[in-house]
Amino acid sequence: MGKMIWLRDETKPFEERSALTPEAAKVLMLLGHEVIVESSKNRIFKDEEYSRLGCTIAKRNSWITDAPAGAIIIGLKELEEKEFPLIHRHIHFAHVYKGQDGAKETLDRFIQGGGKLYDLEYLVDQNDRRIAAFGHWAGFVGAALGVQFWVDQQLNLDSNNSTLSPYKNQSELISSISTHLDRSLSKPRVLVIGANGRCGKGATSLLTQLGLDITKWGSKDTKDRGPIEEILDFDILINCALMKNKSLPFLNAQTIQKERNLTLISDVGCDPTGPCNPLPIYNQITTMDRPLLNYNIKGGPLSITAIDHLPSLLPRESSEDFCEQLMPHLIDFLDNKIENTPWEKSLEQFFRKTIELGLRHNLSVNTNLTQ
Repeated sequence: MGKMIWLRDETKPFEERSALTPEAAKVLMLLGHEVIVESSKNRIFKDEEYSRLGCTIAKRNSWITDAPAGAIIIGLKELEEKEFPLIHRHIHFAHVYKGQDGAKETLDRFIQGGGKLYDLEYLVDQNDRRIAAFGHWAGFVGAALGVQFWVDQQLNLDSNNSTLSPYKNQSELISSISTHLDRSLSKPRVLVIGANGRCGKGATSLLTQLGLDITKWGSKDTKDRGPIEEILDFDILINCALMKNKSLPFLNAQTIQKERNLTLISDVGCDPTGPCNPLPIYNQITTMDRPLLNYNIKGGPLSITAIDHLPSLLPRESSEDFCEQLMPHLIDFLDNKIENTPWEKSLEQFFRKTIELGLRHNLSVNTNLTQ
């Protein structure tokens, strides 16, 4: 029996990616599922691309009032902070399992409504590797912005004066950054931490195409170390490390006040309010319209960019890549093939974390994995 999958409009400002491309929606419909797509002014794929293939177009945010209880709500970024209970099964990146601000309140909404969260970050295989990730593109774009903003520093330009806009493709992005880099009288030395992961490889790919001097660190280079003063020798730090457990900080407030070359940090890992943040020198994300935090401190000026949806600057390529990774598993999910799969792992994480937070589960609600 077919399921209803409801693609919600993203409410996060400047988010243009989609968890479901039109072609992927078509595949699901051919398999007997119903696909509802909320209208969106920002999504890189236009409403017409979905409707032309047979999807039903609904009003934005209408999942809240119109989606049947059995519908599966899919998106990318976290839900807006509201108070109404969540009754549906949700698939998205929720950012609620590492002690982030508002996490308990969000999870309690699921408990009160009997809904379930399948966090995309915790859809992992037997080796705890994500089955679908934007990591490559996050690192790629994060490195590009790191170079762009460093050049702005050299030219005494205010990077916060203009809003970032998406690129048509990676070729356009590389060309733009390369042209900007040519305006600088020197080239930066760049350190990539977490260089061996998806994100780090994406960052390295971009920096290599720009012909820059790159130093790559993996987990063995930072294990049981911190704060690491050697980082101060580089001009740019691109942090791509995915921290799941609290560890010694790469840098702290005292270290960055020392004499240093470092003037620009691109924190692609971007977890400023979580306890696992390896860069506890700032406490807020930055945005597409205000991409930099600027500090004038004893060691000299230091700027940090920490945008938590970097791949949205390459929305079409990153969405197509992510959806291609996710689709085989999503098809299994819709066919109730849950046991011993990444979906089961993700749901177990949901129950584990809600119990750890002391949230009271409504025992009258059916918690069967396939419901």
